[in-house]
Amino acid sequence: MSDQLIIAGFHRSGTSATAQLLHRAGLFLGYELLEALPSNPYGHFEDREVVDLHKQILNGNEQTWLVDEPFLPVVDDSHWHTMRQIIERRNAGHGLWGFKDPRACLFIMLWKYLLPDVKVLIVYRHFSEVTRSLGQRHSTELFLNRGNRLVHQRFWEEPDLALKMWLVHNNALLGFARAYPEDTLALSMDMLRDGYPLVWAIKQRWGLDLEDVPPGEAFDPGVVARRTGRQPVSDRRLAEKVEATWGALEELGRKAERMLAEEAPVAAR
Repeated sequence: MSDQLIIAGFHRSGTSATAQLLHRAGLFLGYELLEALPSNPYGHFEDREVVDLHKQILNGNEQTWLVDEPFLPVVDDSHWHTMRQIIERRNAGHGLWGFKDPRACLFIMLWKYLLPDVKVLIVYRHFSEVTRSLGQRHSTELFLNRGNRLVHQRFWEEPDLALKMWLVHNNALLGFARAYPEDTLALSMDMLRDGYPLVWAIKQRWGLDLEDVPPGEAFDPGVVARRTGRQPVSDRRLAEKVEATWGALEELGRKAERMLAEEAPVAAR
């Protein structure tokens, strides 16, 4: 029998650093991991096969990764078949495996349907830091004439695009957490950045077979540093929704903090 752990979080939320840490701790993340890029110099730790599948499902629904409104995917038989192949291959070869892809937020219920015992680690980050990071990345790429110019331009032409995307992805994760609270652990980027014992928490909660790795080995303070100020919101009607979503995420994070306070040995703190 295999155990599975999905690392899920919106773009620029710290999932790559989290996946790097868990990869070092023994979590198998894929047969062909995506290469590093200037915007993610330490690597994405994303399985090309899983990412390509998610892209294909989005394309079949006439979507790209820029999903900025509630999304219920239609999945055809070929994609279900591919998902089952991915699962069968990894179950046969690995006692503990998982994957990381920000697009997984949109398909987390599909994977849960095929993997009833899968555990999900949610990594979240404040919307102001995420939207600022996305804006900086795409303005840089636009200036250097790299990548898809039309995508880069959208972040200029639609100032609330990143914020709407943040809402969609995190609300999908909150829906999963409400449906499967025992299979969910949520940590903020701030908690991980400040040294929360991630591997200990996963082992404590689910008993997964991981080696202890200090968080500092994966979280580069220069890459995940806090940013001052707040990203402006053009459409004020979004403000209430954003605050509600952030509050719900923080409540999940407080549950993880309470687990640490109540159960962690002194050495782990």
